[in-house]
Amino acid sequence: MADVHVGSAGPAAAARGNVRRLILHADDFGFNQAVTEGVLRGFRNGLLTSTAVLSNAPAAAEALAAWKHLLVQWQQQMWPSAATRRLLGDPPLPPDLGVHLNLTQGRPLTGSRYPAELLDAGGCFPGVWKLFFRMRHPAPAVLAAVKRELSQQIEYVLDHGIRPTHLNGHQYIELIPAIAELLPQLFDRYRIPVARAAVEPALFGSTVLAGFGPWVWLLGQVKRYYAQRQRSRLAKLGLAFPDVLFGTVHAGRICSTRLVQKYLRVCEDAKYVEIVLHPGEEFRAEAVPASGGDQAWRDPLGWKRPAETRLLVSAELVQCVAASGRRLGRLQQLSPSAAEPSRLPGEPACPGVKHR
Repeated sequence: MADVHVGSAGPAAAARGNVRRLILHADDFGFNQAVTEGVLRGFRNGLLTSTAVLSNAPAAAEALAAWKHLLVQWQQQMWPSAATRRLLGDPPLPPDLGVHLNLTQGRPLTGSRYPAELLDAGGCFPGVWKLFFRMRHPAPAVLAAVKRELSQQIEYVLDHGIRPTHLNGHQYIELIPAIAELLPQLFDRYRIPVARAAVEPALFGSTVLAGFGPWVWLLGQVKRYYAQRQRSRLAKLGLAFPDVLFGTVHAGRICSTRLVQKYLRVCEDAKYVEIVLHPGEEFRAEAVPASGGDQAWRDPLGWKRPAETRLLVSAELVQCVAASGRRLGRLQQLSPSAAEPSRLPGEPACPGVKHR
């Protein structure tokens, strides 16, 4: 990747004189060995800038140990992608690591203290739709137990000597109203300033017109409805989040720059744009942990992930980002304590997007 020629920023960016940043985020770090290796490769050899770990996943401890080694390599400028990243304006900040809060897969870290009504017959978290319906009118004791479990997932990362830069939800559980009401306490308690606001614009163009079908568009609209409520809540709390987020219904499907180009054309004036990906290496039977049962950690994206990894390390993505005039960014730059503001004075707002 270091040999790829990167041109100067586009004329639109130069005319404005403002730095527009792109955050390429990977969910599911620690899901299994194949996913962890794909995410690490996305950093070392590609343009990945952020990830979030599944604290209750069987491979979480190994992933966090690998993360520390990755940071040493970053500090020593040993990533093969280092030169290309500099050409794309990558800031001199470590990559982002957040917590991918999870109530839909695997087993709770709080064990028997977690409510049985929110587990399946095998003692595992239910799928996201079952969770959604079971959390419609939760009792106070259930809410307290859920909060305790989410806290434990954050503390798992802290106990490994890593301070998370952000929080987001596995399968977007943060959009479930009862869970969304709990999150402000977690952001405040653990002093985590950056969240995910999954309000994705232009869904029709990135789904139906991109060949993904009306059901994908409909799912996107459902997520968008709840995400708009969540974003309003986050804004009132003073939490930071990117101006625009893409990929809410494209898990495992962002495999070419064609879709990335669609994303970046939608709102070119937005200061911070986040694209959510789900990379991984080739699926191997030994990468599926036996603990907790194979079904507890079955990966529905296992066969799709390698294509997203290939995109992240491709010369085509480098050229796409360079042509957009964007520079690589960090979620931590959105923090109120960061040196760079999330919006420059006088910068035009993107229609339909509330800047932070």
